[in-house]
Amino acid sequence: MKTDRLYILIYVLTVFFFTSCEHKELCYHHPHEKTVRVEFDWRDAPDATPKGMCVLFYPEDGGGCLRYDFNGMNGGEVQLRVGTYRILCYNNDTEAVLFRDMEDYEFHECYTREGNVLEPIYGNAANYAPRASGSEEERVVITPDMMWGCTATQVEITDTGISYICVPLQEKDEWDGKPEERTEQVITLYPHELVCTYTYEVRNVKNLKHVNQMCGTLSGMAPSLCFCNEELGTECVTLPFGAVSEGDSTVVGKFYTFGHHEANQAPHRMVFYVVMDDGKKYVYGLDNDEHLNVTKQVHFAPDKRHVHIIIEGLDLPRPIENGGGYDVDVDDWEVVEDDIIL
Repeated sequence: MKTDRLYILIYVLTVFFFTSCEHKELCYHHPHEKTVRVEFDWRDAPDATPKGMCVLFYPEDGGGCLRYDFNGMNGGEVQLRVGTYRILCYNNDTEAVLFRDMEDYEFHECYTREGNVLEPIYGNAANYAPRASGSEEERVVITPDMMWGCTATQVEITDTGISYICVPLQEKDEWDGKPEERTEQVITLYPHELVCTYTYEVRNVKNLKHVNQMCGTLSGMAPSLCFCNEELGTECVTLPFGAVSEGDSTVVGKFYTFGHHEANQAPHRMVFYVVMDDGKKYVYGLDNDEHLNVTKQVHFAPDKRHVHIIIEGLDLPRPIENGGGYDVDVDDWEVVEDDIIL
């Protein structure tokens, strides 16, 4: 009798156990990992030509950033855990640009190494040359490469989709302030130019045909760029740049710069270093503020990303015929005070 009751109890418990359990798939990943496609929309930089792009994801809940690099301009797929992120992206094909604090979204910035005012013509072996008055204490750093990039914030990846804030520059004024929400795991980034393009022309240059080599500098510029807010470094630095002749009486040049920090009051002065075909060396624009002071042209440029500087007149000396030839050593520079109309 007791044995029958024991069998009945075992049967009842067995039925209860199996009917009260619901079978579920085992999940080994907490939180889940998703495949997210990153796409680049180049409407804000239609002429961009990067060879590759990198995208850095910064988890809001802590942990190191996750970096993904893509060849070309189209993007690709990444593997990310469900969660919230902030994103930085920029082209990964630069040579002159250096990076620091890459693990910190708020402090990740780019900058360039120190250089020499004569580096565009003499390379790293360049020696001393005089500097623009008032800028003698500024560090000389080389110009950056072109950079494109942007940020995305409030990036939330879920099992059912993705939401984020990344607005094209062209649509900033019309944006309603709401995040983009998608049911598919796709995020679109809108890179734009991060550095400025400066071009210049010096018109009506006398005796230009006797120039062997020439370069210049621009003082009072910013040394770095912080990616998250595009804030410029507050230090003033001097940038060396190349110069080439265009025709018989015009000197032109183009270079990239992080730009001018509006809080800085230091003037922007251009200095030109000229080596004539007889080996003599001359400097223009050192002492007088009216000589190659381009502050107003920089500050009031219609497009701060694309600044064009125009300088009227530069009186180069006429070399002595049958001179001693070109001297590869950098010795004394002769300062020329020449009234230049801006």
